[in-house]
Amino acid sequence: MNLKEGLKLKNPAEVIEKIVEFIKNEVEKRKKGGVVFGLSGGIDSSLGAFLCAQAVKKEKVLALFLPEKDSHPQSEKDAGLVAETLGIKLLKINLTSILRKIGIYKLFPSSFLIPRKIQEAYVLNKLKRFEEKDKNVFLENLKGGGGEEEIKKALAYYRIKHRVRMVVWYYYAELKNYLVVGNCNKTEKMIGYFVRYGDDAADIEPLSSLYKTQVRELSSFLGVPREIIKKAPAPDLIPGITDEISLGMKLEILDQVLYGLEKGMNEEEIKRQTDTTEKKIQYVKELIKYSFHMRKLPPSPDLHDLL
Repeated sequence: MNLKEGLKLKNPAEVIEKIVEFIKNEVEKRKKGGVVFGLSGGIDSSLGAFLCAQAVKKEKVLALFLPEKDSHPQSEKDAGLVAETLGIKLLKINLTSILRKIGIYKLFPSSFLIPRKIQEAYVLNKLKRFEEKDKNVFLENLKGGGGEEEIKKALAYYRIKHRVRMVVWYYYAELKNYLVVGNCNKTEKMIGYFVRYGDDAADIEPLSSLYKTQVRELSSFLGVPREIIKKAPAPDLIPGITDEISLGMKLEILDQVLYGLEKGMNEEEIKRQTDTTEKKIQYVKELIKYSFHMRKLPPSPDLHDLL
């Protein structure tokens, strides 16, 4: 089995048709008036917007752009481009004041009036110093921070942003009787690259069967603006951090490793086809292992014999 070829969508048009029908059916089945979702200007939420605009009347689609002080200026332009292209409503709500009242910006030195490039260099330098200890920050995150105070503070710093966004999504969903559409993809789900009760909190997840490379392929097929498809995917929560920097792997290779493991392929063959190392494959397996609980409902004690 060829990993690159296996990841290619056999019929993108049929995939689109099935996802659009799924969204439409869920809206009708749950007797909702429309859909609401976060539009960050990234490729996943942009693809989600394009699919929703086909499934529901455009006047029943509400996109929410929810920046805060660490958001990149380009994000708003890209979100606006998608909304304008589709003719859907885009509502901007800046979350900085809410997050400031919670106190998260006090966790790290103030970046007020510091140019973004310097902020990005500062973050990347801190990340580099940590990884010199032969640790991967994202994996340590899944393990709970590994006892590192800086990592625990970073977790609190960026995860709360996702969760506040989720509160706003559901606020507008309740006001309008809309369905909350999530835009997590399969790559993120398999390795835990999402925030529990944050960006994974949704009524439906139309993209969760698609690997990141398939999201890119489908976006291109559907006509998502090229500048959005080409830009480096990033959570846009901490200056300078992209998905590939955070994960320590190219997304194309990560998808191929994940696909090979999912299909039960021999690890030597995965290593040969991806030109990666055994250490990297074990790292991906650890991500799957330590994020397992994130893909399940919260555990509870079995009391059936006592009740």
